[in-house]
Amino acid sequence: MKKWFVVVLAFIIGTAAGLAAPIAQHLIDGTPGEGILINPEQFFKTNPAKNPVQFDEIFRSPRTVVNLSRIKGPFIGKHIHTETDEIIYVLKGKGEVFLNGQWVPMKAGDLHICPRGVAHTTRAVDSEGFEALTIFTKPVTNDKVMLE
Repeated sequence: MKKWFVVVLAFIIGTAAGLAAPIAQHLIDGTPGEGILINPEQFFKTNPAKNPVQFDEIFRSPRTVVNLSRIKGPFIGKHIHTETDEIIYVLKGKGEVFLNGQWVPMKAGDLHICPRGVAHTTRAVDSEGFEALTIFTKPVTNDKVMLE
């Protein structure tokens, strides 16, 4: 066997094994406990809403909660979070967000960031409502560990 072929084969096998296996199994504490790829449009099609205001949790860890959200009914009620920031990215439709004391229109492509302690809420403005990616997160420390 040619030497270059053995080197290339070893590289391919080593890379595949490295990419397939979790790097630090003892650190995995999220649900689900593996990487996921979700198409929100497909998710909403295959998981119809049961309520006018619905949050489908797609990931949870001690640091983050990620929801795919649908708001087609009345607003949730003004509230604050005491331990987390909330990030809302509107995927489809339109609504309004209570922002700094006033109702502000929001639409697909808008990003709303609300720090903990700030009063906020969202509401639909028509029967279509809106769909959003909602992320609740706690502060992240400089925890990056370089692998390459």
